[in-house]
Amino acid sequence: MTNTSRRRILATSACSLLGSSSIFNTITNLSLANAAAETKGPTDYRALVCVFLFGGNDSFNMLIPAEKSEYDIYSKSRSDLALPIDKGSDSALRLKNTNNGRSFAVHPSLPELRNLYNGGELAFIANTGTLVEPTTVEAFKEKTIRIPNALFSHNDQREHWQTGLPEKASSSGWLGRALELLDTNNSSGESFSGISLSGNNLLQTGSLLSPYTITAEGSIGFKSSVANDLYNRLNLSPSGTAPRKLFEEVYQQITNGSIKNHNLFSSAISNVELPQPEGQSNLAKSLHAIARTIAARDNLETKRQTFFVLVPGWDNHQNLLTTHSQLLRDLSRSLAEFQTTLNQLKVSKQVTTFTASDFGRTLRSNGRGSDHAWGGNQFVLGGAVKGGNIYGEYPEALLLKDGLD
Repeated sequence: MTNTSRRRILATSACSLLGSSSIFNTITNLSLANAAAETKGPTDYRALVCVFLFGGNDSFNMLIPAEKSEYDIYSKSRSDLALPIDKGSDSALRLKNTNNGRSFAVHPSLPELRNLYNGGELAFIANTGTLVEPTTVEAFKEKTIRIPNALFSHNDQREHWQTGLPEKASSSGWLGRALELLDTNNSSGESFSGISLSGNNLLQTGSLLSPYTITAEGSIGFKSSVANDLYNRLNLSPSGTAPRKLFEEVYQQITNGSIKNHNLFSSAISNVELPQPEGQSNLAKSLHAIARTIAARDNLETKRQTFFVLVPGWDNHQNLLTTHSQLLRDLSRSLAEFQTTLNQLKVSKQVTTFTASDFGRTLRSNGRGSDHAWGGNQFVLGGAVKGGNIYGEYPEALLLKDGLD
């Protein structure tokens, strides 16, 4: 809800270079969204919140096998990175339920998420990542299967997550494509169907749609002086020429649209009063801004929304145990507080939060941390989630095989 400087606008827009995420390659054709778009439109409200762990989360220390035989293999594979179980206050936290007779634990920095799992509001998706077709270690080594482009590359894997198209480049993300199919179900607030707390991103971008960017403080608005400054810095055609006139018209349309949307959004959330978050991290504040936006959903006149927030710092080639513990501590507290707020707003069953990350990390320690790998573990949170479960095939034997973890 604040005006902003030219530097801040440009810095926020630069976030478009950071990438974002997707869940399953099978959503490519968006057949379910297409079918929904053919209806007259929903009367209820639904939202998806993507929390992207930027850099590649070491998720095999987030979700840990707890059966003794499997834990022994985990401990051997991870060596100095392995976390203890049942050995004091720094031990991994056992989960209440078992999955297919197997037991698991979570990182000791995740007590709030452990409670949400035990309470049935959170589920893990194990061993997931970008994939073109089912594969094995042998097929990978022999190159007899199709694999995602540029495996183990941060930028490429983020792009695959966000587009859902790991074999080719795309200028749109799977949430952006879904929103465009559904935007006839939004009313006049369709400009606010995709809200980003981390600048432009491919995930929420469609052929015509782009995310509406806000900050933890609210919408970003143009001052006329800033708009004029940006305009004057552009290298334009000579005055009076057709290209310049066309540019001036388009620039004015974009500027006016930005000001209009800023005023609409700011007005919509101006009367929303929520307690300030206890956490003061960027993630806690961003999730609080998302909660305020959801609380203003009727004023924004939109029935389907997506939100994106990026959390940096997860590329831990060194100092993993300390840094990872701090990152997970903030993640657990912030998401638990966010879920509590959604419960208070009585929209818990209408809002689903999920994590994504570049890729998993190697099981083998490099002596200081872990390096780039492939599949990892994510989680999904919300009142509509069938929680207390681990979906997917968590590896039964976390063994090192010729350098391919």
